[in-house]
Amino acid sequence: MAPTFADVVPIKQVSSHQYTLTLENEWCIGTVPNGGYVTSAFLVVARTHMSLTHSTRSEPHPINLHLEFLRRTCVGPALFTVKDVKLGARISNLHIILSQRQSPDDPSSPYQDEAEGYITMSNISTETGLSLPTHYTPYPPTLPADLVTLSSTGRDANYTSRPKDPFPQFRRAARNIQMFLVRPARRPSDHPKAMNDQWVRFAPNRNPNGRWTNDALGFLVDMFPQIVEKFVNPHIEEAALDQQSADEASKPRQGKGEKGPGATAKYWYPTLALNLEVKKLLPEEGVEWLFVRVKAKSIRNGRFDLDVEVWDTDNELVATSSHASLIVDSARNTTRKLKKGKL
Repeated sequence: MAPTFADVVPIKQVSSHQYTLTLENEWCIGTVPNGGYVTSAFLVVARTHMSLTHSTRSEPHPINLHLEFLRRTCVGPALFTVKDVKLGARISNLHIILSQRQSPDDPSSPYQDEAEGYITMSNISTETGLSLPTHYTPYPPTLPADLVTLSSTGRDANYTSRPKDPFPQFRRAARNIQMFLVRPARRPSDHPKAMNDQWVRFAPNRNPNGRWTNDALGFLVDMFPQIVEKFVNPHIEEAALDQQSADEASKPRQGKGEKGPGATAKYWYPTLALNLEVKKLLPEEGVEWLFVRVKAKSIRNGRFDLDVEVWDTDNELVATSSHASLIVDSARNTTRKLKKGKL
């Protein structure tokens, strides 16, 4: 069976309302586990909690999530504590807190809350009620894609594969997704610069044999070429899309004497808050392809927003997401100190 995100985050139950997971290095941006990876862990914890602790209820699916990142997480053990805020006949509400040791190397150090959120649970497969055709479609319209050709050759008339992230050692989490972006020459003039379209396949350990399920939506809505980079480093994405010569693309971008996984990345974009609304239940075995559109409305004073839409190959909306994020120096990510509550 093809791997899904449940294989990536093997949640373990330690009590009726507590679960553990080891956050892994290969899912990090710099030294910090990717926020989307953490978000998907919250989704799996919520689903696992309802299936194990409340097995007689029929609300296995997260349909809405609001998550706030209070402090930087780190590689290593994480504890998830669940509070049953409301258990209803159709809708249940959970409050979940992710905590880690203040000193990761000291198993006796106290736990510190690092992210927390509310998740609304329901049963998407049995939902009933009024449905109306809104005829909503992305605007500007998306360019058509030949997914068979993309799979076999890496490019079609409108899209091309992104061979690697411009900062592969810094953005290691990006190695677990295969992106196909609009070819620069095919980008319509009415497509804003602060917008990104991509077809994606799940590629754990760089192997695009994975399948997207609802568990992966948290990761999916937080993994894309950074829109800010289109403004401050436009040549970087061109290099990633193989639009420059090999010599130009391989030129070092780091300053003299810089070392470490963030040496070539000027900025880090930590998420402050993430909202996710699930519109559709993907098959349990998963799907190979999904389309993602990301837009920013305002980038100002080191803070910006993101709106994300996820669509399937049937042109049905799978999920929407909104983010509030910061733009900070990448040194804020790679310089680790004893946790004292600051991002």
